[in-house]
Amino acid sequence: MPETTPTVVREAIERVPGKVSLVARDLDRGWEISDRAGIPVIAASVIKLLILAEAYRQFETGEAHPEEPMRVEPASWVGGSGVLRWLQPGLRLTLRDLAVLMVIVSDNTASNLLIDRLSFERINGLAQRLGLEQTVLARKFLGRAAQAGEPENLVSARDLAELLSALELGQIVPEGPLLDDLRQILRAQQFRDVIPARLPAEAVIGNKTGSLPGHVHDTAIIWAPAGRLVIVLLSQSLVDQERGRRALCDLALACYRAWVDQVGSAARKGGQ
Repeated sequence: MPETTPTVVREAIERVPGKVSLVARDLDRGWEISDRAGIPVIAASVIKLLILAEAYRQFETGEAHPEEPMRVEPASWVGGSGVLRWLQPGLRLTLRDLAVLMVIVSDNTASNLLIDRLSFERINGLAQRLGLEQTVLARKFLGRAAQAGEPENLVSARDLAELLSALELGQIVPEGPLLDDLRQILRAQQFRDVIPARLPAEAVIGNKTGSLPGHVHDTAIIWAPAGRLVIVLLSQSLVDQERGRRALCDLALACYRAWVDQVGSAARKGGQ
């Protein structure tokens, strides 16, 4: 059951120059706080977590293999975040390589190649099986928001919290080498300027960010002395992108401190 939003968190929300959706959820006890959690938001790159989850689900079932090669040709290159479009044509990468690039540098070309291999149907099918009611992968990544008449990728804070919870709890990929590898990819994230930015060194963080004009998002699994915590912060209608990013850093710290104050200390679990 969601707790009453602590004052420190409420005050941090009010300092964000835009609209915020959030969930902070303890994975081992019943503690959770949320605000505007069920509202659909333009996903930007945080929906790449759904692609990652489906890739590793298929690795587990044998429908795909981490070492399966794909060739990266210029016809696949797209703008926005990532590095592949700057590398030599015809580069051979494995599906796992593409997953790593999709997450840690948010490579749009790698993401689109994974969509081609995994299929929109299978990726969205995972969202449906998990009950992610506001989440849809409707288009590939082009480095911009959808234009008039184009479909848009959507998520909600609640859906992303459910997805990260299901991943960490072994409900999509069971405990074992594949889940450990997925955790390691999240912990290798290169964009750490929102949720990880102000959290204490004791917190081990695996996260995935996303941004577009007016939107700054971050989602994370946190392994800490107090236990395991999922934080999802989605923002929209930001009137100042950089001030919004800094305010979200403060909000993440407020959520973390509220959690530690409430749950006390516990042995770290998972993701060691």
